[in-house]
Amino acid sequence: MIMTVKHYQNYLSGRLSQYFKSDLIVTEWSSMIDESDLKIYSPRLDLAVGPFATNQRYGKEYDNMLNGAKVERLIQRLIKHSNKNLKHFGDDFVQLTNYEDIKYQNYNARCFLAIEIENQVSRKHLMGGAINAAALGRIGIVIPWTDEKLRAFVRLVRYLRYLGYAEKNTFNTENLLIVTKEQLDDALDTMKTDEN
Repeated sequence: MIMTVKHYQNYLSGRLSQYFKSDLIVTEWSSMIDESDLKIYSPRLDLAVGPFATNQRYGKEYDNMLNGAKVERLIQRLIKHSNKNLKHFGDDFVQLTNYEDIKYQNYNARCFLAIEIENQVSRKHLMGGAINAAALGRIGIVIPWTDEKLRAFVRLVRYLRYLGYAEKNTFNTENLLIVTKEQLDDALDTMKTDEN
């Protein structure tokens, strides 16, 4: 059976419950639902892990989550895979992510993990997904469905970082991780490895 994005969201939600409380994992999360009276754009994340900072800030709670050994091992593994993907096209314009730096990004995030899964979308849509994940999550994760989307995400992040290098307006993607479905499974399996 070929897995659809919707099926994958549900699968991933179940896998993440090994690390986070099930009630903190939401698919199709509307990030600005509590601010509908502001009449602003309300991105819907494919999957989000809370707590959800819609009426208050949770920076300290996110810090505590990042200081937990199990979550740290998961994020460290995701960073390793993301850095590998970014380096695939060369080292220029790419400052590799490390755990200590990512811990202090986006303190006033709307959720702990903001995950976007991108399949059959345009490059402009990819940019929107990457920006939403980085802006809304303490840690943003984009999951390219195909090798073509992986290349597009890497080029996008390289472009945004080049803009900063060239002293032009840009968007900070230091808390954004690009990982494939297989790499995410590998990272989530770190708990099984640790238990053996």
